[in-house]
Amino acid sequence: MSREATSGRVPTPGADLPFQNEGSLQCWMVALIIGALVLVLAILMAYQRYVAGKKPVQHLCDYCGHMVIAVSDCHHAPVRERFLHGTCLECKQDCRLVCARCKNPL
Repeated sequence: MSREATSGRVPTPGADLPFQNEGSLQCWMVALIIGALVLVLAILMAYQRYVAGKKPVQHLCDYCGHMVIAVSDCHHAPVRERFLHGTCLECKQDCRLVCARCKNPL
């Protein structure tokens, strides 16, 4: 009998596979990378919303054909736009959006 066969070492199953001992570390690293990417995406989305909120939105007027900023129908004042309506910055009431040039509804 050879000396290697009787050395008493019993091979453990799966010992020759790489990264088996550090499986939890890899899982944490993948979770950390995904978490960081989600955080960066959330920050970029918040920044885009902040920047887009500062810029006036232009609409194409169906009547005069110009790209115009919407104003309120009550005071023809600037509006804080929401979906299909806005809030007049003069009287703080809900209002319809009208063209700044021809005063027709947008």
